[in-house]
Amino acid sequence: MTAMLVAMLSVTAVLWAAPVRAAEPGAPRGDEASITLREDDFDIDVRYPRLGKAAVDDDLARWAAHIVAAFRQGLVEPGTGGEPVNGTPDLNAHHFVNELKVTYDVTRASARAATVTFSIWTYTGGAHGNLDIITLSYDMASGARLAQEDIFADTEGALTLLASYCYDALAATLGDDRAEDMLRSGTSPDADNYASLALTPEGVRVHFPPYQVAPWSAGPQQVDVPLGVLIDAGPRLELWGVTR
Repeated sequence: MTAMLVAMLSVTAVLWAAPVRAAEPGAPRGDEASITLREDDFDIDVRYPRLGKAAVDDDLARWAAHIVAAFRQGLVEPGTGGEPVNGTPDLNAHHFVNELKVTYDVTRASARAATVTFSIWTYTGGAHGNLDIITLSYDMASGARLAQEDIFADTEGALTLLASYCYDALAATLGDDRAEDMLRSGTSPDADNYASLALTPEGVRVHFPPYQVAPWSAGPQQVDVPLGVLIDAGPRLELWGVTR
């Protein structure tokens, strides 16, 4: 996870209240919302879904507002681009527009569980931007956001099973982009490596952003892990619509 996103997610200041725009041509559909803000030095376009459950939709709206507020705060901090902290512009600096672009995909393991996978693109100067992937999973019956311990009875066991499966899968598919040290480190059974899990009808989809398991040139990676592979970790089967 990039330093910029860590800073964005760790902000504890009062959220800046950004307007949620109504649908415009080529903009949000009826089942999604957006926060769109453009000024001379930044361009923000954050999309997020409405899933039809009040508690879930409220949580997603808060999450989106938090991302925007943290990004804007980061622009006035040292080393993150944007406005000069001391109020004195660098006349030799090349002007660029700071960007925050957030898109999403929704997967549903069953009527009981849904995951929103956010692709978070930020650019604050440099050779290229940064791409991070964040997943938020929900119990659609209660509206609660799901942590790993809510999905698996044995979270340590789940990490071990995920690590083995993902290493083997990526070792077979990365080809010339395979960097062994990066692959082993990025798939090791560490909770941070598997923070971006999406629930799917078949099991879980593990998202790896660029640089976690392979070089930037390889792009983000994902591995679909069948539910059967994880059965020894005690997955909460009702989330997949399986009744005992």
